[in-house]
Amino acid sequence: MPYTCRMANHTQRIRDPIHGLIVFDEKNDVDMLAWSLLQTPEFQRLRRIRQLGVSEMVFPGATHTRFAHSIGVYHNARKLMRVVRRAVGDGFDRDRAAVVLLAALLHDLGHGPFSHAFEGARERIAEQRGIDTIEHHEKFTAKLILAEDGGIRPLLDRADGHLAETIAGLIAADDPADIYHAVVSSSFDADRLDYLVRDRYMTGSEAGAIDVDWLIDNLDVENIDVGQDGEARIIPTFVFKAKGRQAAEDFLLARYRLYSQVYLHKTTRGFECLLSALIRHVGADETDQDALGLEAGHPLRRFLARGGERLEDYRRLDDTVMWGIFERLTRSADAQARHLGERLLNRQRLKALDLWESYGLDVAASLSAEQRLESHLAGRIGKTVFKDDPRYNLYSLSDGDVVKAHKVVRVRMADGRPAEIARFRDTIISKDLTQKTKLTRYYFLSDDERDEAERKMKGR
Repeated sequence: MPYTCRMANHTQRIRDPIHGLIVFDEKNDVDMLAWSLLQTPEFQRLRRIRQLGVSEMVFPGATHTRFAHSIGVYHNARKLMRVVRRAVGDGFDRDRAAVVLLAALLHDLGHGPFSHAFEGARERIAEQRGIDTIEHHEKFTAKLILAEDGGIRPLLDRADGHLAETIAGLIAADDPADIYHAVVSSSFDADRLDYLVRDRYMTGSEAGAIDVDWLIDNLDVENIDVGQDGEARIIPTFVFKAKGRQAAEDFLLARYRLYSQVYLHKTTRGFECLLSALIRHVGADETDQDALGLEAGHPLRRFLARGGERLEDYRRLDDTVMWGIFERLTRSADAQARHLGERLLNRQRLKALDLWESYGLDVAASLSAEQRLESHLAGRIGKTVFKDDPRYNLYSLSDGDVVKAHKVVRVRMADGRPAEIARFRDTIISKDLTQKTKLTRYYFLSDDERDEAERKMKGR
């Protein structure tokens, strides 16, 4: 039965553990449209996709969803837009603001089950098939917004015939085009303001406090000259007042700690490797689908098949569907799928070799160990051994990159001129923390294989 569009017509409220009471005001047309969008099947699907994937394997409270996060982003975007409106004054563009606010609400619509882990598995499957690129969640977000047979587009078309295309284009853009766009795409945007606070709260992490109210209260808009070679180019961008600098540094530090302690937690990443291996096995061309026990019309089987990746199957996939598949695979005739599925369902973690723990900042020793492991494990990586080498840092210096002008965190100096936050003499953002840290880890299905690899890593 097709979804029937219904527009909200009275004030609605949501209680949120992070933001408290979030109100959708009946006197505000954008709020009413946003509330109607919440009711669509596409948005309700986000209730069944967890924000942090398998992080609950380590942090049991991390069961919050992209549904709750998206509402929080919309709430933050309204706050940031008030900053823009105050700064712009009479020139404030209401139509542009409405587009950005709705984009903030819909920005995660296209996330697949387990989000980034699912995308990573699809990338590996594509590589094996000789395909250069896959469509990432931003592309699926645009497709869901533009779909003629969905619930999103009819609501947007009723408000404005070009609204769906405009929102989809804004979400797909790599870099913000103006100060309005920066509300949802910058170093201090509505997305980060929600997920950093929400993830910290839901994981129980005490690393790094974030004073959101103080940050927003000390946020302003400044015209910055980003021209080069004597050519002026003025853009308006977010700038912190001088008294907001320490809170801004704390915000960046909190993000750094969450990456090191939560997002890149060794055990969590190991389960993501396990999850990815299972998805890759299900989607591999050589896998006997009948032995897996998935019927020909199953959305995952059709989506991962060569020539698949259709929107009609993607919109049927979420975390709950995937967990159901994993349980079925524990009873399949495929031994590999059965083994991987059992390990996931029963939280049987993979043992790891962590080069960072073994060698720390000794880059030369770490590289030598990695070379020995690559030689020893040749042919087994991606099958019985899984390599993970994410990179992260506290802050990336702009180094004069004009394109990334909105990604720079700027603070007004004593004389009123804005400067990049890492350029202050007494900043806590050391130069070492602006460099990318690489965490190289190898995960093993077999404990014996891991122990043998450790001996080889140490040159024994």
